[in-house]
Amino acid sequence: MGNKLVEYVSELEVNLAKTEARKMLSEGVSQKDIHQLMLEGLNEIGKKYEAGECFIGDLIVSGMLMKDILSMDEMKTYNPNENKKFKGRILMGTVSDDIHDIGKDIMLEMFTAEGIEVMDLGVDVKPEKFVEAIQVFKPHIVGISCVLTTSINYIFETIKAIEMSGARESLKIIVGGAAINKKYYSIDHADAVTNDAYEGLHICENWLQEMDR
Repeated sequence: MGNKLVEYVSELEVNLAKTEARKMLSEGVSQKDIHQLMLEGLNEIGKKYEAGECFIGDLIVSGMLMKDILSMDEMKTYNPNENKKFKGRILMGTVSDDIHDIGKDIMLEMFTAEGIEVMDLGVDVKPEKFVEAIQVFKPHIVGISCVLTTSINYIFETIKAIEMSGARESLKIIVGGAAINKKYYSIDHADAVTNDAYEGLHICENWLQEMDR
């Protein structure tokens, strides 16, 4: 991983991560770089979760760690959108009957850091709520998250509802979350499926660049 902060975050060494972040800030490392390294660490935790090497509780701790470091006095003035050119709009939400938001929130942080405007619908979002939000927010991309395998059918229902609303042709749909493994990679009508946060970011950035041409 090449950086102690990334390593400490990915290993959930909470106190060491906080100490390292303060040390780096005192040495002149920028707030932006600290934020980026934190995101890299969270992405590593996401990969471990997908591989069965850590659990939901670990994801929750990682999210709390991110919030703790961003709330440090030395980080409070950090604005990820400062001097960022607007790139597009993404609507995000976790499907019905699923209250997990860690992976979604990691993506939200990444998108925001890159100057992408995000509307976060939160968790346990019904298909019709996605449709209503699309009509108001008019996103370029819709991100659908699902962690529980028992909620996978709601992915299909959400995409179907978007199609029935007539909005499907004007946007891209990306699906992610712990419930999505190779068995479900052929989700009908989604434009992309990924469980890697950085891959998801690059996919969406490429789409937005194509739309801007």
